[in-house]
This record gives sequence, structure tokens and C-alpha cells, in this order.
Amino acid sequence: MPELPETTVISQDVYALAGGRSVLRAAVFRPDVTNVAPEEFGWRLTSRTLRGTGRLGKIITLDFGDVVGVVHLVISGRVLRLPAWREPDRMNTAVLEFDGDGEPLVLAFTRLWLGYFDLYEPDAVGDHPLIARLGPDPFSEEFTTGYLAQAFGRKANVKGLLLDQSVVAGLGNIYVDEVLFAAGVHPTRRADSLNPGEVEKVHAATRDILRRAIELRGTTFDSYHDAFGETGKYQHQLRVFARAGQPCLSCGTRIVKLKVAGRGTHVCPACQPL
Repeated sequence: MPELPETTVISQDVYALAGGRSVLRAAVFRPDVTNVAPEEFGWRLTSRTLRGTGRLGKIITLDFGDVVGVVHLVISGRVLRLPAWREPDRMNTAVLEFDGDGEPLVLAFTRLWLGYFDLYEPDAVGDHPLIARLGPDPFSEEFTTGYLAQAFGRKANVKGLLLDQSVVAGLGNIYVDEVLFAAGVHPTRRADSLNPGEVEKVHAATRDILRRAIELRGTTFDSYHDAFGETGKYQHQLRVFARAGQPCLSCGTRIVKLKVAGRGTHVCPACQPL
């Protein structure tokens, strides 16, 4: 699933490609892909200009003025540039064509089998069921060490809390493993057992790793590509994730894989002692 860095990159790419352009036509393949009737999806977007793009947690927002697109790519969704208009199908689930100098621009929001492309009025975006429960963004002013210390005042394991979108918006399995390794915190530790120094390390590592992942345009293992069709580069910087059985790059201890909070979890037993 695209996490915060990948969603940020795709959002920025969509604006780089289509920002300031007007929609010539829009369509979706199935009615369950959007929260409006398929016919309404088309007429509500046609003739509207893409004014801006953004990200809320792992959700992309597309600002068309008096309507906002809310796009969740979920597991394997992508945004692709097509050579010409193509009616939506099972692969290219939602298709938008924009005007421009020369050839029109066609963007396909692909493989939204579990995702969606919903439409909201601007003042109602916060009512979206996932957006309504989001915790602070890691780059927001609200995400302070004090906030994190308060959020960690529970008996739950620290990885489970960091994966909880109501605690921190946008983190997923890859980056939580990397953050906890950088902070030297074992993912099964009870969150309320972390001392102030450890909380500060988790806070700093969260921002640092996410920032570097955005700069390297995300992590690609399988399906993730940016809107220009390029793979990310942060997979070459991973310290523990997907490295089970390999030596730790810091101490040489073999990386182990556990199941924590229902997710495959990668740990260096020496660098992240219990």
C-alpha cells in the first residue's frame, strides 16, 4: 500500500502534470469505485480546473474548486498517463482527460479494486469516514514530542500505535519498522514503557525517514510507481524492512521477522533490545 511518502509523490506529480488544466471528460468503471452515480462523476468534474492537490494521511486530494476528489489507492493502485482517452475498465478504473497545449492529457487511476475516487464538497471533506479519524500529520505542528508521549501512554505495543491512523496519519508497515529501528526501540515494547529520550528518538526518526523517503520518491517493491512511471529509490536505503535473515547494517546481527500488530515486522535483536 502506498504510504505517506508515496502518496505525497503521486499527489505532487498529478499537479505537475495536470495543475491548471480543465477536465474535458471523466468516467469510472464501476459504481462502487465512487460515492456518486457514475453519470454524476462525469458531469461534476467536466469543465472544472484542477486548482491543487494534497494529501491527508494516505489519501490524495484533488481540488477542483467546488468539488474535491478524494482518492485512496489502497494496496496496488497507481496513477498512469495514457497516450489517449480510453474508456474505464477493470484495470484503468477511473479516467480523466484534461485540456492543454497540443495533445490533451489523460490520467488513469488504476486498479482501484479496494480503493475509490470519491467526490466531496470542500467543506465536507472532513466528513469522509477515514479522514474524520486521522491523527496529526507527522509534519504538522500538532505532531510534537509531547503529543507522541501522551499518545504512547497506553499498554498497547508501540508498533500497533504507530500503525493506527488515528494516532499518526500516513505511517504504514515499511516506515514504522524503519522508524523503530532508527530509534532503537523494539516494536513489541509497551508504548507506555518508553522513556522521554526514546519518545524523542521515535519522533525525530519519523520525520527524518519520511522526509528522506519523499526526497527519494518512495519505496518500490512491486507495484508502486510515480505518476511518471518511475520507481522509487528509498528501497535501497532500508535498514531492516524486507531484510529478514540478512546481517544488520549497523552491528552484523541477523535481522529477524516477527508478527506484530498482525503485520510482518523486521527487527535487529541487538540494536532494538527488549
